[in-house]
Amino acid sequence: MAMETVLQQLEERTEQLIAAYRGEAARAAELESEVAELRGKVSELESKLADGSDVEARVKELEGQRDQLADRLEKVLGLIDGVLSDGA
Repeated sequence: MAMETVLQQLEERTEQLIAAYRGEAARAAELESEVAELRGKVSELESKLADGSDVEARVKELEGQRDQLADRLEKVLGLIDGVLSDGA
């Protein structure tokens, strides 16, 4: 009887091990799916960042134009101030 009990316990534990393995294999498949999804999102975000560098370049260009316009306006204001002070 003792041998039969040991064999029964071994069989039960083997079944538990198989069930645990199946559960872990299913979880691993879920995690692989999540990783693939996250990689897609990372790729999308990297693409948006690359597009953002184009936006940065455009912003710098527009800031440069703004600075040039400010310099020109200061010169015009200086000319106007000069004319007004000569006429007064």
